[in-house]
Amino acid sequence: MPDKIKLQIFSIACAVVSVAALATGALKGDGVYLFLGGMGLLGVALLSFAVARRKNGSS
Repeated sequence: MPDKIKLQIFSIACAVVSVAALATGALKGDGVYLFLGGMGLLGVALLSFAVARRKNGSS
């Protein structure tokens, strides 16, 4: 399986876990879950940016 597809699958999995953490934090009012979910979504954004750069041929 190509690396680009592996990165996209990993990015989707991270996004799902991050949204679940944000939802849990919002429902329970727990700041730790909100922080972890926010950091996870930031990581997903950076990973998506890396995939887009790789797709354009930049290194």
